[in-house]
Amino acid sequence: MSTISVQTKHSVENTAATEVMQTKGSRKAGTIMLIIGVFFTLLTYQVEHNGLWGKLVNYNKLPLITMQGTSIQGDVLHLSLYRPNGPDTYGSFVEKVTITDPKSKSIIETWLPAALSKVPKAAIKNVYHYQKVKAGPWGLVVPLAAKAAVTLRLNTKAQAILATQHSAKITVEDVSGVKWSFESNVSQ
Repeated sequence: MSTISVQTKHSVENTAATEVMQTKGSRKAGTIMLIIGVFFTLLTYQVEHNGLWGKLVNYNKLPLITMQGTSIQGDVLHLSLYRPNGPDTYGSFVEKVTITDPKSKSIIETWLPAALSKVPKAAIKNVYHYQKVKAGPWGLVVPLAAKAAVTLRLNTKAQAILATQHSAKITVEDVSGVKWSFESNVSQ
């Protein structure tokens, strides 16, 4: 009887010692992985945003609208809007679109919120089905990742002025006062 109890007692002590060793090894491995994870997070934060040393760069702080592909053809402004980044809590609210002469800086035509809010759905060709540019009560609503071509008709006075121009500057203004400009060729 005493041999069995000794073996059992000895095996229980070995099992307990093994569990303690495994726990110490697990803690050590966990601590190492934690240090690596924190280092990797801080490294990417520094590389992407200059968040630790240098000026913090946050590209999502202000909305951005690009207008690549915007053109004026005959009596129509083909306004190409794409919002690649910015705060995703709200859309960018375009309240003003202006065409100006790049040389004299004189305004050729302006669309204000009243006109932009009445842009028909047929005049807005959205590229993506999940984020759509649409007319809202105060102009055009451009949500994050939305891409669309908006067709705006020019008045006869603007058409006459642009008939003599080779280029024009198109400016889009957000409700926050941020402006984006694009210089486009004028084609008849």
